[in-house]
Amino acid sequence: MSDYQYTSYLDPELKTSLKIFLFKNVNNVDDIRKNIIGGVWKCAAIKPSLVLDPFQVIVAANRAAIAEKFGNMITKTVHSEIIYNLSISKNISQSLKKFGIDQDESLLLCFLSTDDDNEFESVVKQVDGEQCPLTELSRYTDIKQVKDVYKLGSVGKDTDLLDIIVSRIVTKNFVTF
Repeated sequence: MSDYQYTSYLDPELKTSLKIFLFKNVNNVDDIRKNIIGGVWKCAAIKPSLVLDPFQVIVAANRAAIAEKFGNMITKTVHSEIIYNLSISKNISQSLKKFGIDQDESLLLCFLSTDDDNEFESVVKQVDGEQCPLTELSRYTDIKQVKDVYKLGSVGKDTDLLDIIVSRIVTKNFVTF
């Protein structure tokens, strides 16, 4: 299981890391959604079809963790804040609906944790699906959907989509797309 765990350390002042797990052929998507919405699981479940690169999630998670630290989150939980931050929309429900899991059988589970927090291990064990290395993320990414969601229809093939997406994520509070 740990071979498939992707960890990135966020802003050093936060003493927090982001752990990402990719799953396919998930049979208990409804249970996962209920556990997250009910607050039983402290994580975010994201559609991998809209994630071009883990860095996109890292940026959203870092913004969420900083917002939590300073008490200026837009959503109710830091994990829903990650999903909200992935979107360029300022509409919370639209953001959660667009990037949160639905009936897809593949998903990304994202946890924010400190060094002494291993809560994610028990949650990962409860996912009834096949865990995959995050290096396989591109197999699940739908470039057409990504371009639609981030309003990148006119962007040429030689353009670095990740740069534009990350720029839009971090400037969403200042610019309307």
